[in-house]
Amino acid sequence: MVPDEARSKRAVRLTLAVGLVLIDVAAVVLGFVTAGLTRFGIALPDTVPVLLGAFLPVYLVSAGLTRAYSDAVILGQRASLLRAMGAIGIAAGVLSLVALFLKATDIVSRAHFAFGLFFSITLVLMFRMIFASYARRQLDGTLYSVIELRDGVPLDPGCAALSVDTATLFDPANPGPATFDRFAKLVGKADRVVVRCGTDRRGVWAHMLQGMNVDAEIVVSGMDDIRPLGTGSHMGAVTLVVARGPLDLRERLTKRLFDVAFALCSLVALCPLMLVTALAIKLDSPGPVFFRQPRIGRQNKLFYVLKFRSMRVDKCDVLGAASTRRADDRVTRVGRFIRRTSIDELPQFINVLLGEMSVVGPRPHAVNSKASNRLFWDIDARYWWRHACRPGLTGLAQVKGYRGSTETLSDLTNRVDADLEYLNQWSFWTDMKIIVRTFQVMVHGNAY
Repeated sequence: MVPDEARSKRAVRLTLAVGLVLIDVAAVVLGFVTAGLTRFGIALPDTVPVLLGAFLPVYLVSAGLTRAYSDAVILGQRASLLRAMGAIGIAAGVLSLVALFLKATDIVSRAHFAFGLFFSITLVLMFRMIFASYARRQLDGTLYSVIELRDGVPLDPGCAALSVDTATLFDPANPGPATFDRFAKLVGKADRVVVRCGTDRRGVWAHMLQGMNVDAEIVVSGMDDIRPLGTGSHMGAVTLVVARGPLDLRERLTKRLFDVAFALCSLVALCPLMLVTALAIKLDSPGPVFFRQPRIGRQNKLFYVLKFRSMRVDKCDVLGAASTRRADDRVTRVGRFIRRTSIDELPQFINVLLGEMSVVGPRPHAVNSKASNRLFWDIDARYWWRHACRPGLTGLAQVKGYRGSTETLSDLTNRVDADLEYLNQWSFWTDMKIIVRTFQVMVHGNAY
């Protein structure tokens, strides 16, 4: 008989994902109906279906973009709540802009909409908290069922999966109908099968598993330094996949569309501030308004970043050999203010429109940037990995407080750690959180 722990949880996960969508729909409907009863009493207006018909589809699409129904949120209560909040915020913002553009604010009660959002948020969060507890019970605390097969390998005390010593069951080197039947009953319904065996037995197990219709892997020692992502082939030879882009096509498209829209809106909104800044720079010191500096961008290609000039022309460090220090005599009076308030970075929205940068991503560094008198890539070989995506106006490292000059080795390694964390855990919702948090650190003690 197949152990319960080895049974696939795929159907349960799918059912729970559908259930999560349904409770969100119920929470939003109840939220706006409750808001209508609070605002208008028993005689609900005809605008209730209109509000729901407009808000629900936008919310569900936003929830899909923020992965509010992915496997990760089924058990992760915090992730579930944050992504739902993000989806509601996006939906509310989109509908507010549409209503303003169509001049529909006189048709639909703004108080009803505001109350509806409040009750919807409250109910969505409450329902999702209850749902997370229910999901944990249904899935026994884990999303996937894993079975580990040991062939001549001792039991790992730290293994949390169902572990089976195959020597007591069958010999995969001499399979027959009875062997395969017994094997199928053991692993056929597991979500994942992991085999630990000697080098000489890998081919035997690969042959055994390839007809089982399960996700199966063989533990291969000695590859910790390679960290392969998968396998491929070249001219009939098996290859190890060691690198892929951090975002797939859909994610890149979503990120790029957002970048273009955000950059255009920001340039229009910030145009008066940028004009005043340009005038102040011209009046403060002779020289151009903008400063162009080569920096390392996506795929480790060089591009020219645009900034408002904050240093005297004769002391500008084009290659960035010397980090700006506190009370640096190269910085002008206006430059000191625009650097401290991050206004000097605003022209980089043009780099975003040109496709050289993104709104959120690892910050691009000058080619000769150093920490403790050593080039960045000499300090941490992982430095080049951070350029797998477009560099950003802001990033996870910046909102964590890693700004300013790089005087010590940790100033660099902290940035690299944060940038790689961003690449490995990217989501549309992560970008939104970083943008919001950026406003909290625009004026920063390390910005000079």
